[in-house]
Amino acid sequence: MKLPTAYPVKNRPGLWAAKGVDLTTLKRKTYYAKCPEEATRLAYRSFAIEQEYKLFDFYSRVYLPTVKHRSENWLNQIAWTMDRYVLPRFGNHDIREIKRAELQQFFNVLASTLKPTTVSKMKIVFSGVLRLAIADELIQSNPTEFVRLREPRREEKTVLTLDELRRLIEASPDIIRPFVLLTGCCGLRRGEALGVTKGAISRAGVLSVRQQVQQLRGGAIISPKLKTENSYREIPLPTGLLNQLLGVNSGSNIWVCSDSNGGGFLKPTLILKKLTEACTLAEVPRVSPHELRHTFISLMDNDIEAPRTVVMALAGHAPQSTTDGYSHVKIEQKIRWMNRFWDQISTVCVPEQWATRA
Repeated sequence: MKLPTAYPVKNRPGLWAAKGVDLTTLKRKTYYAKCPEEATRLAYRSFAIEQEYKLFDFYSRVYLPTVKHRSENWLNQIAWTMDRYVLPRFGNHDIREIKRAELQQFFNVLASTLKPTTVSKMKIVFSGVLRLAIADELIQSNPTEFVRLREPRREEKTVLTLDELRRLIEASPDIIRPFVLLTGCCGLRRGEALGVTKGAISRAGVLSVRQQVQQLRGGAIISPKLKTENSYREIPLPTGLLNQLLGVNSGSNIWVCSDSNGGGFLKPTLILKKLTEACTLAEVPRVSPHELRHTFISLMDNDIEAPRTVVMALAGHAPQSTTDGYSHVKIEQKIRWMNRFWDQISTVCVPEQWATRA
């Protein structure tokens, strides 16, 4: 932005003027003062106040510092949405003047080229920026609230039965078996399972979920940022499950899920291929890493009939109601229901090496 320059007013000696912006109408206005420095300061201040209401200024100066704690994946989603689509279109708009109809047209255009789920996530990002503007009393309502998007096609998730999960564990080769155990029997997300180290498991057999492996452009990284605050959790491991996790010949003294090249952590790009091969060997429906996690939650909820608060605590879900928020799940409760789950997986119609009881 070009800085205002003060100039002497004709026919009025000792009076200076500088061009700025009217704070009410946002139209050009001349500011007068008895010295050039004061005239320049008044005009520049009006421009600065005008800039505070620009979407780009609010996003970069106010919103971004509030999301630094979020996971790398979510920060990348925010940057991709705002830098590539929203800011080129609305960055120079006064945040107070952004209207619902304008946003509806914007998202309709995006929906013509992008997947419905992608557009939905972009709306969540943009809505989060505007919600903060409401909290800071810049605007009174969120114009994205009544923007309507095309409903994404809901695909049914594949959920394995107890017997199918048991067969998958049994048929999985060493390179993928710890991952199947951590996702299918502990409910970890893909990155959380890949980020588990042997040091994260205490002598008492309690797994502390504190980091994850993320696939980014250029390679995979280890990140201490998880999806939500509830993702940082402790999961007690039954003796049989613990023995299976640590008994696999992974070739690594650090990682539970390790590749075959030097004992490093297993890369996210290899998981889907190896998991598909294991499903074929076990003759069970093909499942994704997320569907293995969903299998654990579904089996724990429906077959084992564990309390909802216990399932949420093990899976790292946020409380769904005020009552859930006040219900603190003790480690003893987690141990009891994890033991019941493992008993069901490991003691019915399986080879002797999988049994946890004599």
